[in-house]
Amino acid sequence: MYIWSNLGVFRERITCYNKGGRKPAFADMFSYKKRVCVFIDGENMRHAIVELFRPPVFNEWDYLPKKADWTKFFDWIANQAAGADSERVRTYWYVVETLDCVPYGINAARKDLINLERLLCWDTETSDILDAIPTKEGREKRMLEMATELLERDRIMWGRFDGWTYLQNLIASECNAVEFRRAGSISYNLFKKRLGNEKAVDVKLATDLITLKDIYDVAVIVSGDQDYVPAVDVIKDYGKHVVNVSFLKEDNTLLPGGAKRLNHATDRSLEIKHADLKKHLGL
Repeated sequence: MYIWSNLGVFRERITCYNKGGRKPAFADMFSYKKRVCVFIDGENMRHAIVELFRPPVFNEWDYLPKKADWTKFFDWIANQAAGADSERVRTYWYVVETLDCVPYGINAARKDLINLERLLCWDTETSDILDAIPTKEGREKRMLEMATELLERDRIMWGRFDGWTYLQNLIASECNAVEFRRAGSISYNLFKKRLGNEKAVDVKLATDLITLKDIYDVAVIVSGDQDYVPAVDVIKDYGKHVVNVSFLKEDNTLLPGGAKRLNHATDRSLEIKHADLKKHLGL
């Protein structure tokens, strides 16, 4: 299977010889490394880091570890997953393209108190607070105060999001063959100050896993999302090998959240020890 997956390289070497190039030794025709691409579900990996390394070791407000050598880390993962005779071609790191803060239209609604009340009462706790205010004037005053508070939370969250994007661009510019691919969005509840689930990021990863199949022999997926199982099944039928990465806690038990279906679908699962991850992340 490996020889057939590299048939194009073999043909290129034979063609070069037929055109007058140096005659290659028979062993040279097959002495090329397995090509590895690493596909990272960005939010999934970040959540794993947050769960494994609590403050003061790592503060999730930093978004990602500041001292990590990502080039060495991904090269190491590629070698661990595919062997010493492998070479990482690229790392594709999938993140959200935009932020959706809810509720929408707060700034415009401040000029229409009826609409503003409708938006604020979308949250049960906020609605209860307003219902407890006896006067219309007091209620309207509190509504405007709440709108100002929510708009400030919106501003702060967009500042964080811009910081994430800046750090992603910095990593991509400083690290070898690391590329951030943006798709979809992530919601942010301004009332609860809580991030929701990503949308469309997993679809982009699964699509690239298939469309980029000609540039790799081994795909390494850093995620526990079972939504990737159909894409994994497809690329395996093209003769590709697939390895899923899982993370171990300090007690050597598997970090909860890994999808059993994905582990069963891939050719094997690479379990990264807590100490190894800590070292490579510079924590």
